[in-house]
Amino acid sequence: MRHLLRRLSLRPWLSLLFAGSLGLALLVGHPGYTHGHGLGIAALAQVPQSSALVEQGVSAYQAGNYRQAIALWQQAIQTDSKAPSADLAIVHENLARAYQQVGETQAAIANWEAAAAEYQASENTIQFGRMLTEQAQVYIGLGQQQRAAALLCGDEVDASISAEVTALSCAGGAYAIAEMTQDLTGQAAALGSLAETYRLRGNNETAASLLEIGLALVDGEADLAQYRAPMRNSLANLNARIARTKALRAEAAELLGLEDTLENDDRTVAERLRAESAIARQSALKLFDEAIDAAQVAADLNAELRSHLGLMSLGTRLGPDRNTLATSQSRVAQLISQLSASRETAYAAITLAKSYRQTPQNFACADHQASTDADAVTTDVDVVTWLRVGQQIAQQIGDDRAASFAFGELGHIAECQKDWAEATRLTNLAQLAANDALESADSLYLWEWQMGRILNQQGRLTDAATFYQKAIATLESIRADILTANQDLQFDFRDSVEPIYRQYLELQLASISPSTALKQTWATSLPVDPVIIDDALQTVDALRLAELQNFFGDNCVLVASVNARERLLTDDIPTTVITSVVLTDRTALIANLPDGTAKINWIDDTQKLEETADKFRDKLVRFTDKVYDGSDGASLYQQLIQPLEAELKRTQTETLVFVQDGFLRNIPMSALYDGNQYLIQQYAIATTPSLSLTASSSGNREYRMLAVGIDQEVVTDNGRRFDETGVRGVPQTIEAIVALLPGSRSLINEEFTTEQFAAALQAASYSILHVGSHGQFSTVPEETFIITGPNDSGLAEEITFNQLESLIRQFSLKNEPLELITLTACQTATGDDRATLGLAGVAIQSGARSAIASLWNLPGATSEALMPKFYSQLTDPTVSKAKALQTAQIEAIQNNPNGNPGRWAPLILVGNWQ
Repeated sequence: MRHLLRRLSLRPWLSLLFAGSLGLALLVGHPGYTHGHGLGIAALAQVPQSSALVEQGVSAYQAGNYRQAIALWQQAIQTDSKAPSADLAIVHENLARAYQQVGETQAAIANWEAAAAEYQASENTIQFGRMLTEQAQVYIGLGQQQRAAALLCGDEVDASISAEVTALSCAGGAYAIAEMTQDLTGQAAALGSLAETYRLRGNNETAASLLEIGLALVDGEADLAQYRAPMRNSLANLNARIARTKALRAEAAELLGLEDTLENDDRTVAERLRAESAIARQSALKLFDEAIDAAQVAADLNAELRSHLGLMSLGTRLGPDRNTLATSQSRVAQLISQLSASRETAYAAITLAKSYRQTPQNFACADHQASTDADAVTTDVDVVTWLRVGQQIAQQIGDDRAASFAFGELGHIAECQKDWAEATRLTNLAQLAANDALESADSLYLWEWQMGRILNQQGRLTDAATFYQKAIATLESIRADILTANQDLQFDFRDSVEPIYRQYLELQLASISPSTALKQTWATSLPVDPVIIDDALQTVDALRLAELQNFFGDNCVLVASVNARERLLTDDIPTTVITSVVLTDRTALIANLPDGTAKINWIDDTQKLEETADKFRDKLVRFTDKVYDGSDGASLYQQLIQPLEAELKRTQTETLVFVQDGFLRNIPMSALYDGNQYLIQQYAIATTPSLSLTASSSGNREYRMLAVGIDQEVVTDNGRRFDETGVRGVPQTIEAIVALLPGSRSLINEEFTTEQFAAALQAASYSILHVGSHGQFSTVPEETFIITGPNDSGLAEEITFNQLESLIRQFSLKNEPLELITLTACQTATGDDRATLGLAGVAIQSGARSAIASLWNLPGATSEALMPKFYSQLTDPTVSKAKALQTAQIEAIQNNPNGNPGRWAPLILVGNWQ
């Protein structure tokens, strides 16, 4: 009587592949949403003592009573632990799904593993392979894509796979098992899950190729018709992400001022990227429409629901498409009422509610909510109505995690309406629900932050600070996980993570804000609480860590040192560290002096300071102008440095280290002018994104260099043209500096290919990498790269900094990091301080202790004179890197005392300055 024991069959991999669109529409960057996708019942053998318990568990699960189902199935296993392996495997499967529904992923993994072991014991190879895919899906949700890929395919998929490939070869794992057993369903499941691992690592090309293979498979097999809608949904979501990435890259290309055109194409780089974004968007729309048709043919309401949710997300994120949005909103409402209560329908209702909001930013209150406009009121009614539907479904099925999002969003509506009592009540309920739901820290920090905002707006600053502390502590415990589990958070970091740190910093510094009369003086006459200063600096460090990890993605391994300040500031050279904090209406500068004292300077009017900084940079970049107007550099000196002059002299400071924020990252502090001399003529200068991320110096001055570069016009494999401007004289410079350091090697023009570069790193150990080639730091990592010389096909290659790090770590003979990487011909995008994150993190990301990089192209003649001087100074063990660069730049000033400092100032030292 096998019909008495049931398996709850969720179609494999669907919950992960569609978490993208649904999760993004809910709260971007918060992975782990698991959705029910239709329950199929399979008849199995009766287990005499436990069949009734299993049946009761199935009924409880179908009613949304997941905890009750878990208890019944656990009891069933305990009651008859000697049941046949095949039967025990099914119960473990059901337990795994139930644990995923309540957010207990570790318990889910344990039960998937147990199910796999039981299937293996019963020699059911097909089901054993499918269990590997189920495990992989959970690991994907945890951000462990490498582990998931190993379960799915053994070794990594060859990244050269293309859409024309019709089959996939795996060394092992779930796909190989499915292929061996001719399990087409297992192959489709493994392909979909493997594609997701690549999507989340940002390898969209490989993910698309895998999904194209999967699509060909399911379209060619009648028995796989039920997978046609899900596979199209997944490919549509991927195309939507590609469209967003291309749009961001287009903005970055425009900010860089790239006027070079593609070979045989009269469009600019930005125009081409925008066109590619539009094509990807249209592909996504077409695939969603096809998925809806396929779902309707298969009578799969859940798949149709996911397609419409994806269309809603596409319409709100990639430009308004009100007809598509309205149609999908209407259909989602119908589907929620037709489907049984589940986690998926709860999240769908919350997603639908958020689609009616007039602002795309998370946790920003739309202007209309303060008005009495009839349309705005109607919109608010729609939002609240569907949030309450989501809340009711979540409470009906006992899903605390879904309930926390419903309560939290309702609390946010009340916050925007300034109904503080209701906002407090609902936000408290959201926090309680998140606490009750295991592994829901990624929602808990949102509601702790929300409570901090609510209290702050009521003037309850001490209580608000407590909740900001809680939110940051919770976020710090999971930040790496959410940034690596869902790369889409890179799109929305500034809305959903960064404001927490900045708002808390404002609260921390408010207590030591001087009166208006003293705002533009270093607070020498005011007592500065060292505890508050230290706490604020820790928050700054935490923000920098989050910014860099978000910018570079999961490839960036950041290890912060808790005693970095003491470790770096104990050398014999008196060093002052100046940390800037850019707030909405004013800017704070915190100075940590060599004698251990701290001073703070407030500059009123952040906007005016930014305008001055922008004009200062613009004049420096135009270094070919015959006349240089230094008034903006003098103004910045008066605001940023002059009030501290007495303290710098008192402590005999020799080196200034800047930890810059926002727009201040875009300017070279060395060119600030006091009316008689530049700042670099007074102090050695360095910058670092964070002291806690700054490596110690090795102390080894027996340097060997690998110097690479080009001095010719090249066209890259991505179709961009770079002329010789900015790299003239590179061979002469490299020849001079290589001669200074015995054992060094150079690769010029055609010699500088990726293959020869890797071979050179493998052949010998180098402590310095000097790159005299085109490069750029952009607002997105994909547009942050250096250019090689032409390869055998005549095309140069673009090496991103993620790829550069991989090359250095993979092919270096020793595990020791580089002492220094120098980039003399790079430029940084203007207009967006996020672009300088790439520059600020270049030392960290390239695996070097220090970096010298240029904010804009360094003139060839300057480089030819300045770099040999720098390296000759560096060979002296008594001279620090900062002092060596200072000496070289002072010589450049002396050679042309009336020239524009923009010729030498773009070179900045990043990271360790010793």
